[in-house]
Amino acid sequence: MEQVVLLLIMKITDKQILKQLINIRDNGKNKQERRRAGAILLSNNDVHLNDIAKIYSVTTRSVFGWFKEFKEVGIASLKCKSGRGRKSLLDPDKHKDIIQNHMTLHPHQPKTAYALTVEDTGIQMSYDTFKLFLKKHSITVTSE
Repeated sequence: MEQVVLLLIMKITDKQILKQLINIRDNGKNKQERRRAGAILLSNNDVHLNDIAKIYSVTTRSVFGWFKEFKEVGIASLKCKSGRGRKSLLDPDKHKDIIQNHMTLHPHQPKTAYALTVEDTGIQMSYDTFKLFLKKHSITVTSE
C-alpha cells in the first residue's frame, strides 16, 4: 500500500513533461494514450487513485499499472504496444500481389476482383474489408 501512496504523492515538476502530457491528453493519437495522460495529470493534481479509476471506468489496478509504468519508462509508456487489436484477415506479404493482379485484370470491376480474391485465398471477408486493404496498401486501379 505504501507504493500507491508514493506514486500518488509523486509530483511532476518538469514543465516540459507536463506540457507533453497536456498535449497528449488533448491531442493524443488514440483514446488509450489520452486517458493515460489524463490520469497522470489528475494524479499530479492530487486526485486519488480510486477517483481516477471511477472517472475512466477502469479498475484501480489498471490506473496503478499506468502510474507504475510511467514512473519507470516515462512518456513512452503512454503509447500502445504493437500487436494490440484485431489482426488483419489479409497478409500484405501473401495477398498484395494476388489482389493487385485481380485489380489490374478488372480495373473497373472491384467487386469482381473482390470475388476472385475470396475464391483464390479462401478467406471469407466483407467487401468493405477488401476496400480497406486496397486503401491501406495503396493498391490502385490500373489497366494495362
